[in-house]
Amino acid sequence: MTQEQQKPQEKPQRTKGDKLSLEIGTRMAVTLDGMQQGPEGRIAADLVGMVHFEYIILRLPWVPGLRTRLVGGASVTVRFVSNGELCGFHSPVITHIPKPSLLLFLEYPDVIEKLALRQHKRVQCALPVQLHSRRGDAHGVIADLSRGGCRMAVDVRGQQGLRQTVVEDVIVLRVPLNSEGIPLAVTCTVRSVSFDASRMQVGLAFTEADDDFWSALEGFLTTAYLLA
Repeated sequence: MTQEQQKPQEKPQRTKGDKLSLEIGTRMAVTLDGMQQGPEGRIAADLVGMVHFEYIILRLPWVPGLRTRLVGGASVTVRFVSNGELCGFHSPVITHIPKPSLLLFLEYPDVIEKLALRQHKRVQCALPVQLHSRRGDAHGVIADLSRGGCRMAVDVRGQQGLRQTVVEDVIVLRVPLNSEGIPLAVTCTVRSVSFDASRMQVGLAFTEADDDFWSALEGFLTTAYLLA
């Protein structure tokens, strides 16, 4: 039996007093203290406003029971991607309002953790791929690939579940990397995600796979580097 391998985790950098440079509409992942930790407990949110060094405003979806958790000294952990880095902070909830949307006001973060994402040379490709996650299954195309991850496009028409994908969700891909064209599985973590009317563009970091996958990936990339 082939032993599973896990990629080592990079240590994040901690910065204090940073001014956040984020565009309105930036997709974020929110986890409330006391809720289930990990991908199952994350809620997709969008940045809709901020006053630097005072507060941040996020728009949340309507989740059953969510409002009752946003009172009484609640705090949240927020994750997002900015300038090629996975960023995160912990912040107390100031207040929330239900109209015109569910808006969450958070204290401006004192400390932001940052983790560089792109550490590997990428090659362009057009690999068909099968995607499996707790939010749904679909077919997509990998547009670029490296030893550390990939960027892919997925048709999400009629896939409302997949439209809730957020940073750090876990996705399993089946990719035909070997010469036989047999799909090989790799577990991934979402590092970036964006949407248009019909497609989801998602950046993934490879986190776990067996020896067959890593060997096939190395062979594919070596050939691509030589032909580039």
